[in-house]
Amino acid sequence: MIRFISLLLFFSLIGSVAMAQAVVSGSLVDNDDQSIIIGATVTLVSQKDSTKKYRAASDDKGLFSFSGVAYDTFTLKVNSLGYSKIRQTVIVDSAVKNLGAVTLFKSGKELTDVVVVAEAPPVQQKGDTIQYAASQYKVNPDATAQDLITKMPGITVDQTGTVTAHGDQVKSVTVDGKKFFGDDATAALQNLPADIIDKIQVFDKLSDQAAFTGFDDGNSVRAINIVTKADKRTGQFGRVFAGYGDDGTYNAGGNVNFFKKDRRVSFVGLFNNINQQNFSSQDLLGFSNSGGGGRGGGGQRTGGSSVPQVGPQSGISATNAVGINYNDMWGKKLEVMGSYFFNNSNVNNNQISNTQYFLSDTSNRFQNVDQNTRSRTKNFNHRINLRFDYTFDSSNLLTITPVLSFQKNQSSTRINGSTYLASPSTVNDTTATTANNTGANANGYNIANNILFRHAFAKKGRTISFNLGTTFTKNDGNTNQQDSTKYYQDTTNINDSSQNFITNTTSNGYQLSANVAYTEPIGKKGQLQLNYSPGYTDNKANTSYYPYDSVTKKYSNFADTRFSNDFDNTVTTQSGGVSYRIGDRNNMLAVGVTYLNTFLHSNQTFPLDTIVNRSFNNVLPNLMWRKKISSKATLRILYRESTTVPTISQLQNVINISNSLFLTTGNPLLKQQTGNTLSTRYTFTNTQKGTSFFANVYLQQISNYIGSNTLIAPKDTILNNTIILKQGSQLTKPVNLDGYISLRSFFTYGLPLKFIKSTINLNAGFSLSTIPGIVNYAKTISNNYAYNGGLVIASNISQYIDFTLSYSGTYNVIQPQTNKNYFSQMIDVKFNLLDKKGWFFNNDLSNQSYSGLSSGFNQSYWLWNIAFGKKFLKDQNGELKLSVFDLLNQNQSIVRTVTGTYIEDDQNLVLKQYFMLTFTYKLKSFGTPPPAKQRGGGNYHRMGGPGF
Repeated sequence: MIRFISLLLFFSLIGSVAMAQAVVSGSLVDNDDQSIIIGATVTLVSQKDSTKKYRAASDDKGLFSFSGVAYDTFTLKVNSLGYSKIRQTVIVDSAVKNLGAVTLFKSGKELTDVVVVAEAPPVQQKGDTIQYAASQYKVNPDATAQDLITKMPGITVDQTGTVTAHGDQVKSVTVDGKKFFGDDATAALQNLPADIIDKIQVFDKLSDQAAFTGFDDGNSVRAINIVTKADKRTGQFGRVFAGYGDDGTYNAGGNVNFFKKDRRVSFVGLFNNINQQNFSSQDLLGFSNSGGGGRGGGGQRTGGSSVPQVGPQSGISATNAVGINYNDMWGKKLEVMGSYFFNNSNVNNNQISNTQYFLSDTSNRFQNVDQNTRSRTKNFNHRINLRFDYTFDSSNLLTITPVLSFQKNQSSTRINGSTYLASPSTVNDTTATTANNTGANANGYNIANNILFRHAFAKKGRTISFNLGTTFTKNDGNTNQQDSTKYYQDTTNINDSSQNFITNTTSNGYQLSANVAYTEPIGKKGQLQLNYSPGYTDNKANTSYYPYDSVTKKYSNFADTRFSNDFDNTVTTQSGGVSYRIGDRNNMLAVGVTYLNTFLHSNQTFPLDTIVNRSFNNVLPNLMWRKKISSKATLRILYRESTTVPTISQLQNVINISNSLFLTTGNPLLKQQTGNTLSTRYTFTNTQKGTSFFANVYLQQISNYIGSNTLIAPKDTILNNTIILKQGSQLTKPVNLDGYISLRSFFTYGLPLKFIKSTINLNAGFSLSTIPGIVNYAKTISNNYAYNGGLVIASNISQYIDFTLSYSGTYNVIQPQTNKNYFSQMIDVKFNLLDKKGWFFNNDLSNQSYSGLSSGFNQSYWLWNIAFGKKFLKDQNGELKLSVFDLLNQNQSIVRTVTGTYIEDDQNLVLKQYFMLTFTYKLKSFGTPPPAKQRGGGNYHRMGGPGF
C-alpha cells in the first residue's frame, strides 16, 4: 500500500503535462468524381496569432502534411485553380491529426473579385466522423439545436430528451470542441439556436489520454460536436420568455450568450411547474428525480417555435434552474473552461404498477403484485465542472479537470399493495396486503479531480503521458417508516404485523487511480504502446436501525444489530498492458492485451462478523479494425473484454426490511463480472445523391453476471435465526449467474425526396436480451426479442414551412411466457407555419398505443399540442403566443420492464390539459461577418498516432 501511494504521489509531482508537436495531414479530392487534386495550396493559420502560419502543397497523390505544428486552433485554407476556396476550423490536440479527405467543389466560373461558394453535401464521412451540413436541413427561425438534429438521418431524440446517434446514446455534446455545461448533452441541445450552427459532427470521443496516444482505452463515448458559423462566434444572442396559464401553470426562463473570439459566456435559467427541463439530472444519492421511482414518458413535447425542453420521466414537476458556462484564454498559454449549474425540482407522482414473478420456467403459476405508490420529492443539486489546459511549449501540456457535485433530497412515500398467487386455471389467492408510509432525508457530495501530463519527444510518434485521478464521495441520510401488513391463507386473514422504525445511513469513500502510457513508433505505419495502471478504492457504509418502543413511546437509543450494518470494502487493482497498431487512415488494425489483478477485501462487523478476501486475475484482450472500403463506405469492428466489480450495496449482508413484502439483502461472496463486447459499425454516404446508410450491431456476453435470486416464501421462513419471512413475502439477493447475452442492432437509410423538397429516413432494428435469474431455487431465463422499425419524413422546404412526419413501432416477444408478447407504436405529425408578417401556427399531434400488457394497462391515446401567435417589434424579435397542451385531455404514461425474474407494467401521473399565454423576446447581435467563403468541417474529435 505504501509503495502504491508513493507511486501515485510520484505521478502527481511530475511537474508539467505534455502537449506534443503535432503532424497534421490530409488529402484533397474532387467532390464529383473523387479524383485527387494535385498542386493545391494548403495553409494553416492560427486563429489566436495570424502570424503563425504553416504552408504546404498537395503532392502527386493529393496528400498534404504539416510537421512541427503547435497545439492550437487553426483555420485551414485550400486554394486550387478551378475550385471554390475552402476554409475550415481545425483543432490540433493530438500528436498526429489526420483530417481525412477534404472535399473541393468545382467552381462554375472564375471571377476576379468573387469567391464562389459551393453547396455542402447533407452528410459525409470525414475519417471516423459523420458530418452533417446544417444548411441542408431547413428549420424555422426559432428552432434549437435539438430541432435541427432530429431531421438528420440516424439521429433520434426520445420523449425524455435522450439523444441516440446511429444506435448509440450520445453522452457528450461540445460546442466548437469545447465543453458546454460539462458533459450535459441536454443543456447544449436545448439552449443553442439552430441558426448559429454550421455543422453537426458525430464521432466516438476518446478520453484525453487515449486521444493523445491514439489507442482506445475503452472509455470512449458517443459524442456530438456542434460547429458554429464563423460569423456567429462574436456577438450576443439568446432569448427570454415568460408565460402564465390556467390552474396556476407558469413557465419562465431563457438563455443569453456572449461570444467574443475565445471568450464565451452563457447564462441559462428555467422556472416552471409544467414538467420542463433544459438540463440532464444527476443522482448521487440513489433517488430518482421522478419521485415515485416510476419510469415512463408523458412529458410535454413542444414545437420549434417555443423554447423546447424535456419532461422528467414521470410525475408532475416544478423546476427552478440556473446556470453559467465560461470559456476563455487567460494569456497565450492557459485555456479555462468552467460551468456552474443549480437545479431544484419538486415532483409529485402517483404510480400504479403490476408485477408478475414466474415461479419457474415451466410453470404457468406466478406471483402477482399490485401497488399504488404516491410520492412527493424535493431535490436540490449543485454541479461545478472546471477544466484548465496549460501549454508550456509545443511539446508539453498540463490538463486539470475538477468536478464537484452536491445533492440534497427530501421525500415522502405512501404505498398500498397486495400480492396473490395466480394461474390461468385457478382463482387468484390473495396472500398479503400492505400499507407503508416513509419519510426520508439525504444529502451527499462527489468531488473528483483528474491531472493529465502529456509529453511528445522529438521523434515522431514517441510520447509519454501520466494520468492521476482522485474521487471523494460522502452520503448521509435518515428514514422514518411505518407500515402494517395483513397475511392471508385461502382469503382468510391469519396474521397481522406492523413496524415503526428510524434508520440512519452513512457512506463515504475515495478512489485513487493512475495510468502511465508510453508510445513508440515501429516502422513507417506502426506504433507500440506500453501502459501501467494501479488503482485503489475504499468505501465504508454504516446503517443503524432504531425500532419504536410501544411501551416508552420512543425510538430506541440502541441500534438493533439484526437490521444494522457496518461494512468496509476496499478494491486494489494492478494492470499492465501492451498494444500494437499498424496501418494508415484507410486501413488500420490495433490489437492489445492487458493483465489485471483485482484484490477485493470486505470487513463486516454486524449483523454478522465477516471478513472476505478475494483475488481475481484476468487477461483481457482487445482489438479494433477499421477499413475504408471505398470513397463512400467504411467498416469498423471493435472487440474488448472487461471486468466489473460488485458495488458496496450488493456486497452488504444485511436484510433491508423497509418493505415487509419485499425484503432485500446483499451477498459478500459475489465475484466480479467478466464481459465480452463485440461491435460492428458500417457507414455509407453518397454526397452526390445525398443518401446515407448506417448499420450498427452490438453483442455482449457476461460471465458471472450479477443477477437476482428471489425466494417467495411458501410458508413462514426463519432468516438468520431471528427474522421471519412471512408466507407470500419475498427475499431477494444478488448472485453470480451465467447465461447473460445482449444483442442489439440499428439500421437507417436516408435519401432526399426531391418532389416534395424533403428527406426520408427509414430505420429498423432487432434486439435480444437473455437475462438469467433464480426464483424459488429454480433458474429462470427471460428471453426478450424486440423487433422495431420506423420512418421520418422531414421537410427541407424553407424556414416558413417546416414539417416532420414520423412512425415507430416495436413488437416484443418474451419467452418462455408466450402470453406476454406486447406491441407499442407511435405516430407523430409536427408542422410549423410562419408568414413573413410574423403570424405563425405550430402543431404537434401524436398517437401512442400499447397492446399485450397487463389488464388495465393497454391504452391508445392522442396527445395534441397546438400554438399560434404573432411576432412583432424590430426584426420580429418579440413574440406573443397562445398554446394548448393536451388539447384532447388524453395524456398517459405507460412503461413495461422485463428482468430475469419478473415483468412489470407501470402507469404514472402525467400532466394534463392547460392553456398558456407566453411572451418571448429574442436577443441577437453579431459582429461584422467575414467575406463569404465555404467553411468546411472542423474535425474536433481527437485521434492520435502516426498516419491516422
